[in-house]
Amino acid sequence: MNRNGGIGVAIVIALALAVPARAEQASGLSEKAADALRLVESGDDYQRQMGFLRLEALREPAVVAALMAYTTQKNEELRAGSVRAIAAIQGEASVPFLLETLRHDRHPRVRRAAILGMEPFVAAHPETVPVVIAALRDRETTVRMTAVDVVSRIKDPRAREAIRTRYKREGRRDVRRVLKLAMERLGE
Repeated sequence: MNRNGGIGVAIVIALALAVPARAEQASGLSEKAADALRLVESGDDYQRQMGFLRLEALREPAVVAALMAYTTQKNEELRAGSVRAIAAIQGEASVPFLLETLRHDRHPRVRRAAILGMEPFVAAHPETVPVVIAALRDRETTVRMTAVDVVSRIKDPRAREAIRTRYKREGRRDVRRVLKLAMERLGE
């Protein structure tokens, strides 16, 4: 029974692995993208991170639908990795999604990922400036620090003034240190 049962289990596993591979190929994903998605779906944090980085590098539009499904997961690491990968793959087209994520996601890691994903597009999308400036007042230190870095690179008088104002009001020493560096970069 063990021998026959073992063969039966092996056949079931082989079929289970073959079906998703065929489905991924049918949906237009390359083999590399399918492999990266398998890494994302692994339970290992390092493998998951490597999967997201590979998806960002591959920039295959066909993978965005799978990534969007992760943005509603409870796991904030999945959501944050998906946000960054979607920004890398879709480019400027991801700005409305990133703005929405920054405004409404409850986890700081995901809001931080939205800011970082949006950074390359801030100059081309003026509607992002007030939202990124508002992130300077986020309740989480890491989000504020990320926002300081991005805002200090924006060539807009509102950004410069927001950095000055935040420096005067910020109580956390680590954020003040980042603000001070940003002000030096701005020539203040």
